[in-house]
Amino acid sequence: MIEGKIIKNEAKDIISISVMGHADSDEYGEDIICAAVSIYLTNTINTLTEIVEVEDFIEYEIGEGHFLLNVYYDNLDLEKKRETTLILESLKLALTSVEDSYGEYIKIVTEEVQ
Repeated sequence: MIEGKIIKNEAKDIISISVMGHADSDEYGEDIICAAVSIYLTNTINTLTEIVEVEDFIEYEIGEGHFLLNVYYDNLDLEKKRETTLILESLKLALTSVEDSYGEYIKIVTEEVQ
């Protein structure tokens, strides 16, 4: 099962996203759920680094069955923060949409930290 955790701060900004595991809904290379999640995660990193250009304000790791993204908003200007927030909320929507359709293979939880 794919397990994802989205962490928001008190201001409701997404500060961390972690995704672990495999859906195991089909054979390797045929698993459309793993493929969809992988594409969403990779696209998010590519968008943040190549389009929004906030690579100095994020840390990320992508591996086999492992994804971690931490976002540091402290020195982001207002426009970059708005764009980053929009992209991360879009990722959250994409992941929860996959969960809505394939809940036996993926679970996404959102937590707020103080």
